[in-house]
Amino acid sequence: MNGLENLLHVLEHGDQEVLVDDSLRERALKPLKRMLDFTAGMNLQAAGNA
Repeated sequence: MNGLENLLHVLEHGDQEVLVDDSLRERALKPLKRMLDFTAGMNLQAAGNA
């Protein structure tokens, strides 16, 4: 589960690392960049739309 305690544990101990193949990483970045570009183009105000 994602939570602050688990995040702290990972940062302190460096375990539970997830390794992703470079080709998969490159393919996964395409839709993420599209989503970020779409959101940036909407000119959202920072008040509660994060």
